[in-house]
Amino acid sequence: MGQIIDTSLPPMIGDRHNYILVTYSGNGQEDNPHYVQTKHFFSQEAEEQGWAGPIMKEIIQFLRDQGVTHVYDSELSYEYDGSDDGMFPLERWTEIMMSYL
Repeated sequence: MGQIIDTSLPPMIGDRHNYILVTYSGNGQEDNPHYVQTKHFFSQEAEEQGWAGPIMKEIIQFLRDQGVTHVYDSELSYEYDGSDDGMFPLERWTEIMMSYL
């Protein structure tokens, strides 16, 4: 689904990306050895539906808990004004994603 990147930290630790990889059922590995951490959200419903909608509230809360302030979503940038570069403040991205539920 995506990565949480803290730009104040070095991008690599040894041979691993110093990022948190965020995945969910049907959309990525439960553990990816190329990252220092993988947060996997298990949901049979999300896997069956092919999108993160059924677990979006949990994902958004995790992002908040991690101190995420902005989300890069290039696909949404084509549909919504105010993001020429694909960056959305977390609250705006949350509003958009919750409107799909």
